Amino acid sequence: MQNGIFYRLQNPFVGDGNETSWMVVSQDQKQAIVGHYQVLSRPNPGFSRLLLKGLKSDTEYIVSGLSSTHYGDNLMYAGLPLKNEHTGIEIPGVEESVEFSSQVFVIKEK
Repeated sequence: MQNGIFYRLQNPFVGDGNETSWMVVSQDQKQAIVGHYQVLSRPNPGFSRLLLKGLKSDTEYIVSGLSSTHYGDNLMYAGLPLKNEHTGIEIPGVEESVEFSSQVFVIKEK
């Protein structure tokens, strides 16, 4: 984390400031950590995906909390699914979104 490349995925100072997300990718792009933080819960927010950055497009990654593997281009262009209390999506290892909630994902090359 100390020597990785930092990406701000969602800026808390732009828009309503309700969500912020960041990501740190190792120099060799073999592992990363992603943090997503939400201040207030929203009524009926719909499906949420977080578009990641800095991964290798053609590399398969294991994401903590998800049962399947994903390629880097999938995570960067389709995004990482986020859980909230209104969507009904069950993501193993990811708690429901509530006020002042956070989700942290560890991503490793397969």
